[in-house]
Amino acid sequence: MGFVKTLEGRGKRFLIRLTTRLIRTDSLSAAEVLSTQPKRILVIRQHNQMGDMLLATPALRAVKSSFPGAELSVVSAPINRGVLLNNPDVDHVFTYVNRNPFSAVRLIYDLRRRQFDLVIVLHTVSFSFTSALMGLLSGARIRAGSTSGPFSNQLSESFYHLELPLPGETELAGMNETEHNLYPLRALGIHTEDLRPIIVPSAKDNRWAQGYLRERLTPGRPSIAVHPGAGKTENVWAPGNFAAVVNLLGQIAPIDVVVLEGPRDNEHVGLFMRDVELEPIHLRGRSIGEVAAVLQGVDLVLCNDTGVMHVACAAGANTLAIFGPTDPTRWAPKCSNLSVIRGDDGNLKTVSVEDVCSKATKLLKLVDRA
Repeated sequence: MGFVKTLEGRGKRFLIRLTTRLIRTDSLSAAEVLSTQPKRILVIRQHNQMGDMLLATPALRAVKSSFPGAELSVVSAPINRGVLLNNPDVDHVFTYVNRNPFSAVRLIYDLRRRQFDLVIVLHTVSFSFTSALMGLLSGARIRAGSTSGPFSNQLSESFYHLELPLPGETELAGMNETEHNLYPLRALGIHTEDLRPIIVPSAKDNRWAQGYLRERLTPGRPSIAVHPGAGKTENVWAPGNFAAVVNLLGQIAPIDVVVLEGPRDNEHVGLFMRDVELEPIHLRGRSIGEVAAVLQGVDLVLCNDTGVMHVACAAGANTLAIFGPTDPTRWAPKCSNLSVIRGDDGNLKTVSVEDVCSKATKLLKLVDRA
């Protein structure tokens, strides 16, 4: 695996050097780009992190509101297709399957058929050669994208008519990632004051979730959805702690519990199920739209700093998230329905069951029967 990674890295560096020599693009000013009044706009954001995509939805909102008569399309990874499908600001979603040459060829063909006026390659935490090349091959009349300068190459000069700026390290240190996504777009006068993420379940998703919850929840009883896993191991508060919180809440008042299990959560969910005293409803194997609709239907979502937190917040669910090494100032969604508890100095072991239970009790508005 190490040899393959090394070979891949060398190949990419060779392509970068070759590309900067072969491709030359005339630069345009922001005023010149805006004067073209684009009617078909493509945003390329094919990273595969669900949380990152949801944090970028305010940027999509800003593009759409800045060009209200334009058609907005987005290129995303397969995992994020469901995140964008019913987004009111997105007219079309194209899916790029990484490392699949047939998918890439088909995608480029579909993009070129749309005859885009403007493509925006929106990246923040790294420079994607694939995304930049996709923008070039899309055939769009004008290409704009975040500068590659901070990532030690000059590819953006070759690929884009307009390089969009990125914040320096000092400015970025106190900047939320939602604002980070909007930062490059400001060079084009694109901005929004509405920083809330959004995910919209389909009517079918809502019908399924309503039926699912109606059959399993007790009418009038508070309900809580628990997700004890996380994509990053370092972000996982002990599953036994989640079980202890649920057990304490159950002693205060009768509650219904839904436990969420994603593709990589089997171990954490198993540990939670071993220690919890109630009989949770076990939700797994459902689409992201269905999960979002279920989260909308419960009274509280209790989770780690992970993709489910972003989905819950974007769906408008009352959410309590436990943060560890990740700074919520930088990475938490900008929405009023999120409450955060963070460990001292980012240490999850300092987050107590009692503190989480106390916060959850207030959010659920439970009354101790004693």
